[in-house]
Amino acid sequence: MKSIILVAIFSVFLSGAYTEKVKLPSITFEIAPDKHIRVMQRNCQWCHSYGYILNQGKQSKKFWHKVIVKMREVYHAPISSRDEKIATEYLFKHYGNGKLE
Repeated sequence: MKSIILVAIFSVFLSGAYTEKVKLPSITFEIAPDKHIRVMQRNCQWCHSYGYILNQGKQSKKFWHKVIVKMREVYHAPISSRDEKIATEYLFKHYGNGKLE
């Protein structure tokens, strides 16, 4: 009986119609053009915008490699070992701080 009452109360709150038009902002993040940009598109853009990359700031090669490994191992991104190497090099080349570690 409590469940029915809770469902009824939530239904009242959820049934309210919002009549105002809402325009959400569109933000586009561009990354550095490169011969390996397809690897980045194929492996990164499926789950997040390039803003995720840009917001990390300039980082070491070790940092970028750990990010790629985390995406594959924790978030199960289907990144091949070949693409892992290419993406690490790409990120370090364009968004690296010059330090290997």
